[in-house]
Amino acid sequence: MTANTTEIATAAHAELIYLNPVEVEIEPNTRATVDPVKLAELTESIREHGVLQAIKAVRYADGTIRVRDGQCRTLASRDAGVTSLPALVTPDTATNDTERGIQRITQQIVANDHRNDLTAGQRAAGVAQMLDLGASITKVSKAIQLPREQIKALATVGASDTVRERLDQGQLSLERAQVIAEFDIAGDEDAVAELLSPQCWNFRATAERLRRDRDERAARAEAAAPYAERGYAILTESPSILEHITLDDLRTTTGEPVTAEHTTTTPALWGVWVDLDEGYFDRETGEEVDGETVDWSTEDDDEAQPEEDFRHANTVESRPVWLPEYVFLDPATLEGSGFELTETSAAIHAAKTDGTTTDADAADPEAQAIEAARREREQQEAQKQERRRVRELNKASEAATTVRRDFLRTTLLARKTPPKNAAAWITATLATDRQLLGEYHAGDHLGDLLGLTGFTPGKAVAELVDKSSEARAHVLTLALLVAAMEGRMVKDGWRNRPRGSAAYLDMLAANGHELTDVEKAIAGQLDPTAIDID
Repeated sequence: MTANTTEIATAAHAELIYLNPVEVEIEPNTRATVDPVKLAELTESIREHGVLQAIKAVRYADGTIRVRDGQCRTLASRDAGVTSLPALVTPDTATNDTERGIQRITQQIVANDHRNDLTAGQRAAGVAQMLDLGASITKVSKAIQLPREQIKALATVGASDTVRERLDQGQLSLERAQVIAEFDIAGDEDAVAELLSPQCWNFRATAERLRRDRDERAARAEAAAPYAERGYAILTESPSILEHITLDDLRTTTGEPVTAEHTTTTPALWGVWVDLDEGYFDRETGEEVDGETVDWSTEDDDEAQPEEDFRHANTVESRPVWLPEYVFLDPATLEGSGFELTETSAAIHAAKTDGTTTDADAADPEAQAIEAARREREQQEAQKQERRRVRELNKASEAATTVRRDFLRTTLLARKTPPKNAAAWITATLATDRQLLGEYHAGDHLGDLLGLTGFTPGKAVAELVDKSSEARAHVLTLALLVAAMEGRMVKDGWRNRPRGSAAYLDMLAANGHELTDVEKAIAGQLDPTAIDID
């Protein structure tokens, strides 16, 4: 429809003339390359039969005529030695180069699509060029008659040479190509390699994890920037209590414990690693609160009374905070720095350096103290690594939740008929877990999963039922229970395995949702300690 309309509109204002193909100029084309075999075949056809279909050209204000649609016919005519090329010439109506470029690319995409001549990658490149020239997504969508979401995807893919090539080779769908192009445009070569790897089993979950990793790296760099400006070296990985010299290892030469404040006078001697932690803040004042002063048993219960000298959990909110860890960079520079190792730390580091052990002699109290300190450090390092594992698995769980809810929103609950095993799961859940729909967070996700607005999604669902088929009403029933289950799926669910989560995730898997490792842990299919966090 669009192609025909364009041709009629062009013809109505066109002048048929004959051009010398050697002298005429060809405008840039969305088709990046010309197939030499097809060009040779076209050349032979023109040599024998002449040019059977006029090219389309534009006459510029200076009188120059340039080919807009007919690149291959013009090139083949040159090769065939033809001196007269029929052309429908229209005046250039664009008021500036930007508008002219958008018109050109639109006409070339439509013309090539009409002939089924553009590859997916070339179409993507053309769309990206049009948007770069200032055309809106809506304008491009109308011009080449593709949905807005597809235009967005093509624009992203069009900006990546690597992805366009894979798309044209048939190695990627447009959906996957858009995701990989997102990372390629950002210059994240490691992420692109991981997503293109044959070992990338769960593509959507991997992409979401990589997005979150990228965002965290950017946030960490921003949090570390003030330390770099003050002269500290910024560490690229978390320091080890066992391998590095930390604040606790040191004292001043006057015998005082070393604190972060001491590092400010000699920042060049120190490295800083900023790590993400969870802080607690008063909901009204925003002041930081010690988590040890909160009665967490009152959470989600406004009527509950906190224990004496404790505060109600609902009066605080958690926020991510970046906390610095300091290490002394070079032990050789300790002398003259104003700092020195404590006796215990000196003994532990000396043993580590020369390969000796700190096994305690039962008759030597000093050796026993050193051995006890070493074991305490090992325990601290183990606790630190465990905290890191918890954070990483929580992050993996949040990424899995994003992907799972997208699956629920766009696939499972968008159906007109109930999915496989849904009726059995609904019946078993209602029979054995009657309190599910009445739980505190049971309705929190209902509106989002069904695309409802307003503060009363339950009422909106009831209104939907009145307009729905019997089959769709069963899907809405499923949505009520699914939303309630999602209220239970907290980020650390891999530790406590929420009630009903195993059967719930099994039902989703049976309907096409690919479980991540952390979801398998929630379902009891995998030991969380076996999940690789690196």
